[in-house]
Amino acid sequence: MEFLQLRELVDRALEDKKLTRMEMEQIVTAIRADGKISPEEVQLLDSIRQMVLRREIRLVETAD
Repeated sequence: MEFLQLRELVDRALEDKKLTRMEMEQIVTAIRADGKISPEEVQLLDSIRQMVLRREIRLVETAD
């Protein structure tokens, strides 16, 4: 998956300010698809982690 497509996937997942387990699995699967993790992908994952820590987004089980 191209990085731009990955970014769009992440943006769609986070637009409701929630991240479900399934969305996170989709993101990780997309990152691992080519067998390597680029510095941009690492940065993207870190930005998601930072948003969770700052409570800008919530981790939830389902999208309700």
